[in-house]
Amino acid sequence: MSAGGRYVWHGISRAAGLVAQPSLAVELRAHRLSLQSGAVLHYELDRVSSGELSETGAGGRHLGEEDLWGQASVDLGPTRLHAGLVRYVFRGDSGTGGVGSARNTTEVFASLSTTGRYLNPTLEAWWDVDRVRGAFLRASLDLPVLGWPFPPYAFVFVQTEMGLNLGQGPNPARPGEVANFASRGITHVSLGLGTEVRAGRLSGIGVTTLAFGARSQLNADDATRVDGPGRTRDFVVWLWTGVTIVLGGAGRTGQ
Repeated sequence: MSAGGRYVWHGISRAAGLVAQPSLAVELRAHRLSLQSGAVLHYELDRVSSGELSETGAGGRHLGEEDLWGQASVDLGPTRLHAGLVRYVFRGDSGTGGVGSARNTTEVFASLSTTGRYLNPTLEAWWDVDRVRGAFLRASLDLPVLGWPFPPYAFVFVQTEMGLNLGQGPNPARPGEVANFASRGITHVSLGLGTEVRAGRLSGIGVTTLAFGARSQLNADDATRVDGPGRTRDFVVWLWTGVTIVLGGAGRTGQ
């Protein structure tokens, strides 16, 4: 379960109010190969007024989006490869400014990540195969800056991210096709600071991790600048928090 003061997807702000994001995932592991599947729900907790940035629409305080995903992962020492797909289903009311089912779509993705003592980089490629039909790249980097080696274990880290649109902008060959971004090139650059507190294995529950932090984003594309109908922002900041519980065998924990 996570919550934040803004819901941002691929650098695009989809809701500017308080959003709760409960999620559930399962994993089956066999040596270096693992299969994962799960779902994420996006609930807007603020009552939305007309003209505010929202997926649910004016007057909403309910589910705006659900994401269903599955992926396969392979561990190669400190390197991890992922490949999978995500189905996006929108539950808002388009008649009141929300995002309705006409925007439903599917993306396939692949990523490469490495785990090191100081730097943890990840490179992701996303391809919309349904509504937009184009590619988007995201590069991110986690940098641990502080660790507390005694229970409860605590970690402080810096997160950076950059997005690059390669084909999810307007298509001159199909002018009626919906686009996610306004132009090719860098879409956004973000910087964040986060903290994780790992409580260890609690009897009858599992491994529990509490996390919280702040994130900022510099917007470079007209689509990432949108902050509501007729409003734009070049720079945004928001707070987030979350709790993760891992049941079963030892697993990685995070936001």
